[in-house]
Amino acid sequence: MDSIPFNNARSLMTAIVLLIALFMPAFACTAHSQADTGPGEALRRDLNAILDETALRPAHVGIVIESLSTGKRIYEHNGGKLFVPASNMKLFTSAAALLALTPDFRYETGLFTDGTVHSGVLRGNLIIRGSGDPTISGYFNDNNPLYVFQQWAVKLKEMGVGEVRGNIMIDNSIFSSPPYGAGWNTDDRVHCYSAPRDAFSFNNNCVQLDIIPAGKTGGSPKIIMEPDTRFIKIMNTATTGKGQTGETMSFEYTSPGVLRVNGTVAPSGTASTHYIAVRHPAHFGGYVFREALASKGITVKGDIVCARNCPVVAPPPVEKRGRPWRRIAVYRSPALSEIIKVVNKLSNNLYAELVLLAAGKTQANAAATQEAIAAALSVLRDAGIDTNGLTMTDGSGLSRYNLITPGSVVELLKVMANGPYAPQFIASLPAIGAEGTIKNRLKGSAAGGRVRAKTGTMVHVRNLSGYVTTNDNETLIFSILCNNHDAPVSAIDSAIDRIILRLLGRPG
Repeated sequence: MDSIPFNNARSLMTAIVLLIALFMPAFACTAHSQADTGPGEALRRDLNAILDETALRPAHVGIVIESLSTGKRIYEHNGGKLFVPASNMKLFTSAAALLALTPDFRYETGLFTDGTVHSGVLRGNLIIRGSGDPTISGYFNDNNPLYVFQQWAVKLKEMGVGEVRGNIMIDNSIFSSPPYGAGWNTDDRVHCYSAPRDAFSFNNNCVQLDIIPAGKTGGSPKIIMEPDTRFIKIMNTATTGKGQTGETMSFEYTSPGVLRVNGTVAPSGTASTHYIAVRHPAHFGGYVFREALASKGITVKGDIVCARNCPVVAPPPVEKRGRPWRRIAVYRSPALSEIIKVVNKLSNNLYAELVLLAAGKTQANAAATQEAIAAALSVLRDAGIDTNGLTMTDGSGLSRYNLITPGSVVELLKVMANGPYAPQFIASLPAIGAEGTIKNRLKGSAAGGRVRAKTGTMVHVRNLSGYVTTNDNETLIFSILCNNHDAPVSAIDSAIDRIILRLLGRPG
């Protein structure tokens, strides 16, 4: 083969370079076009379009989406910015509790006496030692909030007790935290979602009011309270209004034991249900316990005395030398793995607060909220979670002093999904369209059975974080936080739901 002369070869190379330069823009354009239509870019384009909609445009929105299998961050918008979490804070609380206490942890609440029984008379006190257990309520115990007290009454009857010549003494000293958290809205204290914390809690520290219209204009609606107790006196100033189509009700304590119910209801309206927080929770529990004893024929002659946060306060009772207490009964709660389902599926604030305090008590011998929070954050850090982007003020998210980032939520969800208690943690989150706070979201859609997530809602806050399994069976972790919105909540929820649906269809 003949060789190419040098001059001719140089001319040929020049021509080739010119040709490459000529066609390179076309190649680059083609490659860019392919990238624009790839799965990742298509997802970013679609999510950006949702964020640019009227409802979300003026709001403070943050989103982080990662693949659990690859660890790759698929989408991020304001991932490191700070947001008020509302009940998304319960994700951190329940995770810390699982890590600190294990899923099998159970509370124990004991009933003791320091007296003796003679001829049907217990000469001494009944002593309840509170442990911070939130489950002496209708959420458990066959939906009977009185179950524990009724069982205790049976035990006393078996001992032959018909009269107690002493006090009901409640040792609720295990926690030193105030009843209400820092940053809680004082206007909310009458509502059950803002019920006060106590080491001896009963029935979520709330009563249920069923309001039944009178059926005629001007008549007073009937009010039924559950449990049926004389602890609260109802001052019913509500009326049935002419031409009324709905109800406008308000509730106000005129004193810790008197609740005024005011407003109007429609004559032909259906009964409505409201949940009202009590004041002095330990006293409430002791009072209803005394009523349960009376229903079994056992009379308590003394008073109801608590270690703290009660009308009558006395130092915690202690055993005296030579006079050991007799344990009458002990109530053991369901396992923590079941309790955190109430925390996350039902978003119960009291449960979250008491779970946080229990975790802190175990880890640092702590009783105050700040000590419990420090202990919980330490547990999370030990699990590999960076808590630098986290300001934790309570366990429930009621406080607007709490701050998180979408990135910190996703990191928590990733660590828990890869950790030893992944089944229990994930099972505590409600399934969209079926359970808890998201049972009516995306109902009957393709999301059914593929999304477990925790809501976080308060005025101008709508958040959703959790796990989604795509149509290609890839598990994605997501956190969508929306603060400072002024659109209707239905519009915000619709936008978030469309993001979830878009993630479902994302190619793996």
